[in-house]
Amino acid sequence: MRSVAGLCAVLAAVFLAPAALADPSIVVATADPAQEAAAASQPGQALDAALPPAVVEPDAEAAEPAAALPPPDPTLFAKIDLSTQTMTVSDRNGVIASWKISSGRGGYATPTGTFTPHYTARMHYSKQYQLSPMPYSVFFNRGVAVHGTRELRNLGRPASHGCVRSHPKNAKIFYDLVQKHGKEMTRVTVVGKSPYTPAVAERRRQPAAQPSFQPFGGLFGYSQPSYKAYKAKPKAKKKQYGGGGFNAW
Repeated sequence: MRSVAGLCAVLAAVFLAPAALADPSIVVATADPAQEAAAASQPGQALDAALPPAVVEPDAEAAEPAAALPPPDPTLFAKIDLSTQTMTVSDRNGVIASWKISSGRGGYATPTGTFTPHYTARMHYSKQYQLSPMPYSVFFNRGVAVHGTRELRNLGRPASHGCVRSHPKNAKIFYDLVQKHGKEMTRVTVVGKSPYTPAVAERRRQPAAQPSFQPFGGLFGYSQPSYKAYKAKPKAKKKQYGGGGFNAW
């Protein structure tokens, strides 16, 4: 029966379509009447035309910006004690190592506080102090860094321009740990007060004085001592009594 009804609907659409175009009062159904009747006959089933329009509610979660996640807790710690001139490196499992350092001397204070490293360099050369080498540098406050030094005899007392000097082997240990954990996961804490050290004037390299006299152009691989030019002393004039004339008697 449904097939017969569907065939009738198709024939009606074919024969009534030209008439519908000519007469605007005739409306051609776009859906199968048999399917609409079958849907309407089922209990609890409503046609699309009878359904109310959907109501769109604003998404409250999408309107509010997502809260920023807190930064992760650090995993590497470096405590620098200016009073004892020592540096202790530890992680969440405990102390890794501790060694002597040299902080800023008089006139070049090492800043105190808690810092996060912002730059590292396996070998850095100071542009401020005659390109001095700074191996295994970990900068934590602008130009202040933890780095290796060749002035091993000064470790344990203030001797730097503000940086934290360490033995090159110890500086490499801290540098490698920072590379492993990451700069953002490292905290450098500087506490205490450095022992008193008098301010030391900055030494400037002076060019070597050239000798004033070099026979043979300074040959034979050595320089000649400096000689002062000899100047003859003027002779004292004898006093002339009687005016200095022949007839002055």
